[in-house]
Amino acid sequence: MTKLNSEARRVLADAGITVRDWITYGGWLTDVTDEAGNREWIPETEWRGDECGCTDDRCIGYHHDEHEECGCLPALIQERTKAREAYDIWQDYRAAVEANDGRGDQDAYDAAWSRAEAWVRRHYPRALSFSLDAVVKGERGISATYPPLADGSIPNYVGATPEGDGYRQQLWTEGTDPTGHVSPGRAKTMFRQGEDIDDAD
Repeated sequence: MTKLNSEARRVLADAGITVRDWITYGGWLTDVTDEAGNREWIPETEWRGDECGCTDDRCIGYHHDEHEECGCLPALIQERTKAREAYDIWQDYRAAVEANDGRGDQDAYDAAWSRAEAWVRRHYPRALSFSLDAVVKGERGISATYPPLADGSIPNYVGATPEGDGYRQQLWTEGTDPTGHVSPGRAKTMFRQGEDIDDAD
């Protein structure tokens, strides 16, 4: 099985990420059946990506040549950081909403909104506005509004819905874990949304 090379380990260490953390971020699962015949999926404990640190095991020779620097690893680290920030913002937001026996904590609520605004502005600068309260296609999370595309059309993305003259796009959805992976329930919802889009085409 492929091992992470020394350069990938150095880049990860500089970002404060252990090899175990990075394997978890890969999101691989192993199919296990116990003696009673019960089947379950458990997290993989070995690295399954390429030695350069990319989670795609074909990266070297496909994304870049063997002696070239991998551009995927820094981008993936950034995505992992972004997902973790969104997860933490959402947890703080929900805690603020549910505080004081459901009466809420206004200061904590405002703080979560301020953090969410900074997160959206940093990662999605084209967004016109954002929300933690809006529900997009039945799902809660961090969403933002956008103008129509250059040709005036509204994209038919999963997690997007028309709103005003433009559309609202889900940027992060409840049911996503700290590494950015979706729960089985969330995955089923995304699959259904994809089917709805196919039916509309």
